[in-house]
Amino acid sequence: MPTLTERELDQAYTHLCKTMTRLGEANATLFLARFALLAMTRIGDAEAALKLIDTAAEDVAAAAPA
Repeated sequence: MPTLTERELDQAYTHLCKTMTRLGEANATLFLARFALLAMTRIGDAEAALKLIDTAAEDVAAAAPA
């Protein structure tokens, strides 16, 4: 799988954040769901997608207030 440079990752993440701001908080969940589906399709590897989902969930759970 191709990797992103730090600059490319920053550009993509900034674009993601600005797009979410433009769409508004009310549309954020739908946008992220659509983005996730498109990303999983592009990754094309179910095992990798499942690992990414688990890792993201762990990070969010760890950051959640107790």
